[in-house]
Amino acid sequence: MLSETSTGLRIHYKDTGLVLLGFISFAVFFYHILTGMFSGYGYFIDEFYYIACSKRLAFGYVDHPPLSIVLLAINRWLLGDSIQSIRFLPAISSAATVWMTGIITRRLGGNRTAVTIAALAATFMPVYLVMGSFYSMNAFEPLIWSLISWLVVRTIQEEHPRYLLWAGILMGIGLEMKHTIIVYGVTLAAGLLLAPARRHLWNRYVLAGVIGSFLLILPNLIWQYLHDFPTLEFYRNALLNKNIPRSPAGVILDQMLLTNPIIAPVWLIGWVSLFISHDMNKYRCFAWASLGLLVIMILSHSSRPDRIGAMYIILFAAGATVIAKTGRIPFWRWITAATITAIIGGGIMMLPISTPLLPPAVLSHYMKAIGFSIDLEEGKKDEPIPQWLADRLGWRELAADVAAVYHSMPQEEQMNAVLVSTNYGEAGALELFGSEFGLPPVYATHNSFHSWGHPSDSVRTYILVFVNTNDVEEKFEQIEESAVHECEHCTRPQRRIPIYIARGPRFSITKEWPSFKTYN
Repeated sequence: MLSETSTGLRIHYKDTGLVLLGFISFAVFFYHILTGMFSGYGYFIDEFYYIACSKRLAFGYVDHPPLSIVLLAINRWLLGDSIQSIRFLPAISSAATVWMTGIITRRLGGNRTAVTIAALAATFMPVYLVMGSFYSMNAFEPLIWSLISWLVVRTIQEEHPRYLLWAGILMGIGLEMKHTIIVYGVTLAAGLLLAPARRHLWNRYVLAGVIGSFLLILPNLIWQYLHDFPTLEFYRNALLNKNIPRSPAGVILDQMLLTNPIIAPVWLIGWVSLFISHDMNKYRCFAWASLGLLVIMILSHSSRPDRIGAMYIILFAAGATVIAKTGRIPFWRWITAATITAIIGGGIMMLPISTPLLPPAVLSHYMKAIGFSIDLEEGKKDEPIPQWLADRLGWRELAADVAAVYHSMPQEEQMNAVLVSTNYGEAGALELFGSEFGLPPVYATHNSFHSWGHPSDSVRTYILVFVNTNDVEEKFEQIEESAVHECEHCTRPQRRIPIYIARGPRFSITKEWPSFKTYN
């Protein structure tokens, strides 16, 4: 908006706020691209798997829906397989999430200062930084949920439910991206029922949104049915074997750590204000939804605080709006400057922990210095550096070590050899680097890799990578440890990986392959 003054044209504060919001959003995108290019860290373990999936497009996969994989396939076709290329979309999504946080803040009545506080809080929130720094379906969840939240806010403000039709469509897109986004939808619906906004739920727009959401997820549901619902088995195993049981206090502490304790007061103020503030109580549905998400985390004893990370967008917006309004009171004017300073200072402190910025050895000392430690999964506890960074190390070196073993074999044996792993990370890395190092075909028993097929019964030599030979020693005439791949700063499972040559199979891989399945 422009207004005339004696000196000419002046930009209205709301527009300067948008300019600043755009600058912050672009800085987030630029930061992720630069750290991907120059950090010295490699692909994240899951990225190898997603790349492998994108070469085998389907309506579903054992552990995720297909939409993020379709986007990755298009992205790879346009930009290639380099680290910075496949992280282009997560960086865009991360920047867009910051933008939407600011836009929602304006919708809640926040001025330029409030928009700045909310955008900076979303920028420096560790969970969002981690999600934006590598390719996965998780990178898109905060953006999708911010758009749904924005539509719900517009519904409440304009007293018209037509926006809920598009919220339903976005929910369907979210379900095709990540099944567990349904938890957000259920808790928000419950929140709407508990708040005055419940009157917007019973109409043709909501019905059309539900139908649209169902039609979008239907192809994946059909795929699940035709494949005996493998994802349900995956989720059950992950709940039992992957997550570390956490006490209620531990769950809450993890939320504080992974949202940055210095930034946490912003969302806490927002949460409380949605319950008690006269200006905010019309949006109380989001407070109830956030409480529901936290209760679900506590009841499931989940050690993954990122699972409800998207809920903080609306809380940041509400909290920033309240803080900015408080800052207009003469005695409290210092509070906005102090808040912005604390967010930036606390955010910079957590940047090396959230993103690939410091070399592993330096990062390990840095974490000890600030006293940061968090465990997310069984088998990866008490790591010297965070799992989301440690799992980006050593993969190309692993492929080189496996290649050295493979090329040391007699030529005739190389012609009849395959690589087999029990982990999609090792399998995906060997497949991605396979052409560079001249490796044979790769097979794995883990998740969707298992469903993609098995070696021929004519294969006489297996190179086993990340395999417990105690499980298969009786199935071969000879198994020898040929090399050991070592990675000092990798997570514990990847720190020492023996590479075996197994010769003379005594079994039919065709008959026994189903029993090798690992959905976890």
